[in-house]
Formats: sequence, C-alpha cells, structure tokens
Amino acid sequence: MSGPIEEIKKERERFVAFAFAAAEIFFEVNDKGKIVFEGGATERVGTDAGSLIGEPIINQIDEDDRDVYAALQQHLNHKGRIGPIPLRFISHGGRSLALRLFALKMPGDDSHTFLALRAAPLGGGGTDNMTDPETGLLQRDSFMELAARTMKDNPVGSNLYMTAVEVEGIEDAKKKFGPKYMRTLLKQVAAHLKTLSVDGEIAGQIGDKHFAFLHRTKSDGSHLGSTLEHVDENVTLKTAYSTVASDIPKEGTEDQVLRTLTYVLNQFVKDPGAVDFESLSTAYEDMASEAQRRVVGMRHMIETGTFKMAFQPVYSLSTNEVHHNEVLSRFDDRMGDQSTLDIIRFAEEVGIIEEFDIALCHKAIDYVKKMKKLGNPLTLAVNISGRTLDNSRYTDQLMKEFTAGKDASRNILVELTETAAIENLEKVEAILNDLKAMDYRICLDDFGAGAAGYQYLRAFNVDYVKIDGSYVEDMNTPGYRPTFLLSIVRLCNDLGVKTIGEHVENRFQADFLRSLGVDFAQGFHFGKPDFSPQTD
Repeated sequence: MSGPIEEIKKERERFVAFAFAAAEIFFEVNDKGKIVFEGGATERVGTDAGSLIGEPIINQIDEDDRDVYAALQQHLNHKGRIGPIPLRFISHGGRSLALRLFALKMPGDDSHTFLALRAAPLGGGGTDNMTDPETGLLQRDSFMELAARTMKDNPVGSNLYMTAVEVEGIEDAKKKFGPKYMRTLLKQVAAHLKTLSVDGEIAGQIGDKHFAFLHRTKSDGSHLGSTLEHVDENVTLKTAYSTVASDIPKEGTEDQVLRTLTYVLNQFVKDPGAVDFESLSTAYEDMASEAQRRVVGMRHMIETGTFKMAFQPVYSLSTNEVHHNEVLSRFDDRMGDQSTLDIIRFAEEVGIIEEFDIALCHKAIDYVKKMKKLGNPLTLAVNISGRTLDNSRYTDQLMKEFTAGKDASRNILVELTETAAIENLEKVEAILNDLKAMDYRICLDDFGAGAAGYQYLRAFNVDYVKIDGSYVEDMNTPGYRPTFLLSIVRLCNDLGVKTIGEHVENRFQADFLRSLGVDFAQGFHFGKPDFSPQTD
C-alpha cells in the first residue's frame, strides 16, 4: 500500500518544484474547494495581506471568471492537467489581477487540485481580437483569423484540432426564463469552450447557436458535447459537433487555411450532420472540388446569358421622380443558395468576375437599346468590379462592348464597385476617361466604406457618388449626428459630383438626406428590386 502512496507524494513534490520554476503564486486546493497550502507572492491575491489558507478558492476569483473556474474543475477530471488559461483574481481594493493559470489534479476521488499562477498579458494571440464583452468569446472573423494563424504555425502531427459545436436550447431558455437567464447560460457554455481551448482563448461564437474552438486532444470535442448537455439542470441543451485535425502541409499558406476553415464552418452551420471531414486536408480537397463545380456552373451561365437582371429604382429627392434603375444580378439554382454578393465575391476570388462583368454590360446595353426602340427609354446603372477595369486581359473586350453600345451611352451609368482594390489607378483613370468621352457617366459605389473611395474620388473624374448605406442606417440610432455624412455631401458639392444615398428604408431617412443636400436616394422606401424597371 505504501508504494502507490509514496509515488503520489513524490509526484506531488515534483509538480510543486516544477510549478515554482514557472509560477509566481501557488495554491493547493482540497476536494471541498478550500486552500490548504499557499506559496509565492500570494499577498497579491485577496482583499487583504493575510493568509488565504482555509478560504474558498472561488472567493479569490473575479466574479466574471468564476464560471471558467467551475468549468475547469469539471474538465480536470477528464484531462488531469489544464493550462495555461487566462483567469482574473481579486486583488487589494477589489481590483482584478490578470493571471495565467496551470491546474493539475492527481488521481483519486478526494484528490487535491494544484494551481500555479503567473502574471502574463491576456490576449496572447497578438491580434486586435474582437471578443464579446459578456462571454469573452471571439467574434467569428477574429476566431477565424487567430485559428488560421495558429494552425499555420503548428506543423503537421502537432495534435491540433478544431471542433465546431451546435447547441440547441439556448433560445428556448430565453423564451422560458427570460433574456437574463439566457445570457447566464450562454456565459456558462462559453466558459467550457474557453477552458478546453488552446491558451484558454481560441474559442469563438460563429453563429446564433454555433461555436468553435481549437484544442490539443481529439476527444475534447465529444467531451465538450456531453458536458454541455448537463450544464444547467433547468434547461436541456442538445449538441452536435464535428472535429477536424490540422494537417495543412508546411508549404500551405495562412490564406489557404483560412479559406478551408471558412468552408468547414459554413458547411457545419448549414448542416452539422453533413460534415464528415476528418482533417483540413480532406476538407480542402472537397472545397476545391466544390469550387470547380461552381466555376463550371457560372461559366456556363455567363456563356449562355441565363442569369437574370433585376432593377431597383433610384429617385431624385428634389423632383421625387425616377432618375435611373440599378441593375442587380440574379442567379438560378445551379449557383446554390448563396447570396448574390457571395457569388460575386466568389467570382472575384476564382478570376471569372471579368467575364461576368462583360456579359452583364452586354445584357444591360441591349436592354436599354430594346426599350428605346419600344418607345420606353430608361437609364440603367451597371456595376463593374475594379478588378475588371484593372485587368489588361479583359479591358479590350470590355471596351468593345461599350463602344458597340455608344448610341445608348447617355442612358448608362458605370458604377465602380469597391469589392476589389484597384492597383493601377492611372490605367483605370484612362479607361474611365475614354468612357466619359463616349458620354457614359461614372459612379463610385459604397463611398465612405473604406479609405480607397477617397483615393478613387481624387484620381477619377466621376459624375456620381453612392454613399455607403451604413451612414443612412445609422440615422435610426439614438443621438445620431450626421457629421461624416455631411462632410461627404459638402466634399462632393465642392467637386460638382452628385450624391446618392442607399438603403433608404423610410420617409424619415429620405427627408433627412434631402435636408442635407443629397441629390438622389435608393432603397425599399422607394421600391424593391423587380424584374421590371420603374420608369415613372
């Protein structure tokens, strides 16, 4: 009997020695949660400088992080050792002290827990990570970026995994017990995710009921799923999960990892049960196959012209009459259930946006000519990607379309989108000047959404600026001040450029834009996209 006991004592002594080599504070906590041993700079923890022996460890932890410690205690029985994870302790004067915690639990039902703490800056990912202030979980984009970087920095075979989790029942808790209860439940879910994640930080919420985290042990995914189903006695949570191994080769790029992670998570959110990738490499192969299918479908649609045009009216705020209609692309089922914006971005990523832009211009110009012959003249705004104007392989073909449609040029606005940055400003400026010489008019789309818009306004001789819809949507927020919006309007007025406000949903917004001197407006208040354009 003495053999195993002596070995446990030696193991404990070794851990104490090793812990002090890397830690500043050390606690031993019994099975009742009370401190039975303390060492190091323990005076930094607690509300006074006295000994903490006999005190509950939970009382020394910041109230906002107690869920994390409770989760840690549960997962220690599964893992044996956890850390480092960020945890805030109470310090003198009630202040929070940010520490990193390593925890070890020795075998046995009444075994003690050993905690080693050291000061370290939180946010170890080295990025401007955006976290939810209540749960501490990373927002989707921040999680994706940090996860991709971590996976890229870890070689194949380093035992790094990502698990996506769907949690059903959180909304039911809100309906049954109220939003405050739901937030508490969500915080408990987040505590378990963070506790099992790499460095206690690489965990995020990727949807209303979807979460993801990076971890070192493959079974952490299944363990988390079973744990969450019993996290609250008053609420039944059901989980579905999928775990993939990080096996991107060393020569793989961070962008490649990011695209693959995005693909896996998008597939999971659509249908958790349909995701059966065992590793990132199999997901990447599937993604490549899926992308190829979409490329073939889109190229066929371009060649046959089977995509549709919808039209949304743009009204003059001074006359309250239709000034022109913007052409909006619509796609059939062969492109899947993704949004039009997602399809356009995909076309840019795989290098076929130029072909689509040319096909759209051809179709729009033909439509204007047809309407003119029928005695129903109208003006259309056609979106052109900056990438198309910047690509020498396609500019000649694009200009042939515009030259062939020269007799309809007074009824066409070329709307330059900012979805892809323009690298050669001088070349694009020359193309736009050639278009203006043929009486086409130029419009900058989504102006104010990014710094590039101001650069384009200075470089190009444009006729219209479409102000990014976020400036209009912000009008509904309390205490709204139109400082930036007014500065855009004044700048455009000084340059002799007409302004268009988009995303106008109600009369208040329309009247507000009119009072600021905006010339035109577009949005559901004036008309939704339709396959027949408004002409009066």
